[in-house]
Amino acid sequence: MLHMKYNSHSLVEISRSEWKTLLELYKNKKHESNGYSQINNYINWVSKDDKVDVKIYSLDGEWQSDGTFLMIVNHGMAIKELSFNTLSENFERLTNALLCLLSEANDAYLLSAYGHRLIPVIDVLREKCKSILKQTNQTVWYGASKELVASFTAEPPAGIELRRVELKHASAINEIWPHRSEGSVEYVKSLITYNVSVGAYDEQGDLIAWCLRLPSGALGVLQVLDTHKRLGLGSLLVRYLSKKISELGDEVMAPVVTENTPSRKMFEKLGFQKIDYVYWSW
Repeated sequence: MLHMKYNSHSLVEISRSEWKTLLELYKNKKHESNGYSQINNYINWVSKDDKVDVKIYSLDGEWQSDGTFLMIVNHGMAIKELSFNTLSENFERLTNALLCLLSEANDAYLLSAYGHRLIPVIDVLREKCKSILKQTNQTVWYGASKELVASFTAEPPAGIELRRVELKHASAINEIWPHRSEGSVEYVKSLITYNVSVGAYDEQGDLIAWCLRLPSGALGVLQVLDTHKRLGLGSLLVRYLSKKISELGDEVMAPVVTENTPSRKMFEKLGFQKIDYVYWSW
């Protein structure tokens, strides 16, 4: 059972019928990692399957004035995904909301894809919840303009077919995903089931490269098998899936681990621009 109180504060669930109102508050935050695209992603997921285990909470029932929310998603992993944001530049309410959940948490949480401006909130959590948040991964958050994406070509070379990733490949994708964890194959299955994706298949029909779309709306889980590296497939898949996402009317974004220089160079060569630093903590 969730611990939902901290001092005089408590978390109050925002009903699914109100999610579109919350989404509208973030309409000018379409490039933020936990903004418009993230909320819209889960609106789409629950419209396809109302059993998707996602809940959004406010602090003390008040969210319409400043958009402060927590989102908890159970993907079937050992750790739950926790996303959060606020439109306010005063982080007190967001901090108190997180403390309602984390000050005496029994469950493990992955604080997912939060922007650099929210680092002060994380600093408070580390001080007050000393048993959690031992590790953090930093990524560079890239974006591509609609004009740039429209200029992309995405024709595969001879012998390669580009099409949606099939669910049967989830285990193989998870096995070589550098960020896999206990139960993360269920997360990969959700991305394949509910979001657009692209796989490169050889003439035998074998999957040799892939790119999925994360809950934040961004490109992710980009991988090319070692046997087919240096053929430009990574860049091809990024261009192809970027066009698919743009056709949906959505912004094209991608997090790249800061130390992953080859991947960063590829995105920058394509014309992606750095928007922010985005972090995952657990």
